[in-house]
Amino acid sequence: MRNLLILLLLCSKLVSFAQLNDIEQEVFNEINRVRTNPEAFIPVIDEFLEFWDSDAEEIAAANELKNELETMKPLKPLVFSSALYKSCKKHGDYVRKTGKFVHSNCDCGENIQYGNESAAFAVCDLLIDSGVPDRGHRRNILNPTFSEFAVYYIASVNDEIEFFFVQQFK
Repeated sequence: MRNLLILLLLCSKLVSFAQLNDIEQEVFNEINRVRTNPEAFIPVIDEFLEFWDSDAEEIAAANELKNELETMKPLKPLVFSSALYKSCKKHGDYVRKTGKFVHSNCDCGENIQYGNESAAFAVCDLLIDSGVPDRGHRRNILNPTFSEFAVYYIASVNDEIEFFFVQQFK
């Protein structure tokens, strides 16, 4: 009986994880890649900077990030949370409906990002956190106390907001 319960629990996690579409799964994988092997993510940062022809402030923030990743100890990977996914979807649908680029009032870490079709570049943009003095997006991704994660993707909110991601951490 106990083995059956464990099997049912595992199957329910797999079904929940199946909610993610391909780009959401890629973002999930990139977040876990930087958490579990921080130094290996540095070439992605360099590629991002070159692709976007970054300004001095973004380059400085990226160099700060690279220094942090070089000395950072690997973290445990995040696990998918269907409850967070529902929350991300609810907020993403609100943004799509209203066109308002705002954070939700969730009781968790939340990142919102748009403008990067590439999952790796979307994560990179949040990690660099250029123009965000407290580096809140970076802190969410690299927070060792967070263990759960979900991401919701919208290809186009409106003419100005494309490749929109809502990420939540707990």
